[in-house]
Amino acid sequence: MLGLLAAAALLVAPAVASADTSQTLSVIGTSDVSDSGLVQNVIQPLFHAAYPQYAFKYTGSATGAAIQNAEAGNGGPSVLIVHAASLENQFVAGGYSYQNRYGNAIFTNDFVLAGPTADASHANVLATAPHNIAAAFAEVAAAGAAGTATFDSRGGAATAPGTTVAEHQIWALVNSSGLKPDSLTLCTVSAADGGGMTPIANGAGIPNGGACPDAGTVSAPANLPTWYVINAGNQANNVIAANACTAGNGAGTCYVFTDRGTYDNLASAPSTTATPGLIPNLQIVTRDNAATAPGGPYALINYFHAYIINPAKPGQAVNLPAAIDFVNLLTSPTLQSRLSQYLSATGDPGGAPFVASASPGISASGLPATANAGQKITISGTVTNSEPGYPPISGKPVTVDEIEGTLPVPVATGTTNASGGYSVTFSPPSSGIYQVTTGDISQIEIPTLSPPFGDILSPGASAATTLSLNGAATIRKTSTSTGSVQAAGTVGPAAPDGNATVTLQARGRTSRGAFRPIGSQTLSAGSASYALNGALRPGKYTIRVVYQDKGLLNTATSTTRNVTVPPNSTRLTFGKTTIKAGRLTLKGSVGTAPTKNATVRLFALSIGRVSIIKGKIVLAAKGATFKQIAKATVKKGKRSFTIRHKLARGQRYVLQLEYTVKGEVTSFSNYKYIDVH
Repeated sequence: MLGLLAAAALLVAPAVASADTSQTLSVIGTSDVSDSGLVQNVIQPLFHAAYPQYAFKYTGSATGAAIQNAEAGNGGPSVLIVHAASLENQFVAGGYSYQNRYGNAIFTNDFVLAGPTADASHANVLATAPHNIAAAFAEVAAAGAAGTATFDSRGGAATAPGTTVAEHQIWALVNSSGLKPDSLTLCTVSAADGGGMTPIANGAGIPNGGACPDAGTVSAPANLPTWYVINAGNQANNVIAANACTAGNGAGTCYVFTDRGTYDNLASAPSTTATPGLIPNLQIVTRDNAATAPGGPYALINYFHAYIINPAKPGQAVNLPAAIDFVNLLTSPTLQSRLSQYLSATGDPGGAPFVASASPGISASGLPATANAGQKITISGTVTNSEPGYPPISGKPVTVDEIEGTLPVPVATGTTNASGGYSVTFSPPSSGIYQVTTGDISQIEIPTLSPPFGDILSPGASAATTLSLNGAATIRKTSTSTGSVQAAGTVGPAAPDGNATVTLQARGRTSRGAFRPIGSQTLSAGSASYALNGALRPGKYTIRVVYQDKGLLNTATSTTRNVTVPPNSTRLTFGKTTIKAGRLTLKGSVGTAPTKNATVRLFALSIGRVSIIKGKIVLAAKGATFKQIAKATVKKGKRSFTIRHKLARGQRYVLQLEYTVKGEVTSFSNYKYIDVH
């Protein structure tokens, strides 16, 4: 069985013989992800499909050994995948992570204690401590001292496997919780080796709680209890050794602490014997630590992180583009969604052992199916740390995005509170698909470590929700002159793009027939005001405006206005209009020379600040009130006039002229648009 496993491992994890080039990507790290089959069955195929230009290889070993090789540049790896926070923090503090970044969270699984199928005749853990890992360790230690149990450990004075680091934390729980049997002596593992405690022979001369010998831990056989065996192999080799159980207190007595991904993969793998699986002599006896047990419900969570190795460190030959591509793949929705399928059909009651944790979970509620223009909407929810047991996502920005095509466009922002909750109020700019998103989230997860341990959660998004937005249109001002009517007002929301239109419609005042269009205007993106001219013969009419932007707004129709187009009035027209450095010079004329002095007033409406974005005029919306800005006198018998006025630069204006002569009908010009540069 060992030979078969080793042969399979070589196909996935060849020895790193040379430094990475622009065509290769070498990844080193914990054997958990290769011994579980996750690399060869999920990660490697997806990476090859997405990035066929790179030759990929993964070398699985102990976490401590992988970190040492990454720091030394042994073999020129580019990416590190490990699972021991108390070793990873030292790697980051040493500057070996690219851009001094924390590692990216990629996934979790859980640790379990496996024991002999005849557990009841040995430590009897399944009956007494199925959800209490510290009590289970204590039971094995007591049974080991009595000669009926053996504990198979990966050990790790030099290599410090992540599993051993987790094991040491549990032995420390045994000591601190009062569960330690009198026959058990524990020494304190050095912080450099991950901390915690580990069993030591009673005859080693070390008092309980004293510092471990052998460079901060215990490796010398003379210092080990007879029931505590170190195999110093990869995760799978250690589990298979426990299944064979040829050391310690003898056949059928072995217990082994391992990750469930490796256990499930071995238990479900084809065997060369009639018994299914490669480890038929083992069963899981302790899993899912209870909330009331020492260490709490998260004591057995196994957190994995990926690091791009710093190419600036001496001796490194990192393929940085490939490394970035690889970490992006690990944290991508494509790979993260595949985790729930891998080893999900093994019969393990815990289901798939690997759980996606690269991005936070985001809930969002409050977005209605339909809203009105200008309506304030509040979206609230929680951003949840996907790594169980780690702190809430506190004080981090969240963004409400509208998805345009495939691109998210931010429309509002907020910040999470101490428990990860948020509330964002905004007015939707158009119909569309909305979701709440986060960017990269970097935060301290274990502040009690020295240095503190932190990691990075990749961008997350809530479920997308479709909103239909009702437009709005209002007529604020109307005027008439011979042969035409003018209407100005506002629309809501501001034009989402350059395709929004406002159409002026009219029908006879006593008519019940359909309205017909008499004028139309295409709005620039961001414009919330309009001014329209429409041609009408003299008479009494009812007018309205219709605002639409297909696909982005539900069509809006204003309330109606009654207008009267006079049979005759003096025609008032714009002539030559020039703008220089914001100074307007307007030359106009009237159709009929007045018989006495007349007044021409110039009214202006600023409809927005002009910006050019991607070659298109975009307006910052303004109000919809015409204001008189200048006037001129048309002298008796004359038809022309000139008006000069200074206007604010960078604005778009609508201009209209009003002509009055005492005792005569007031006349209005059509609207004229100008951009003041």
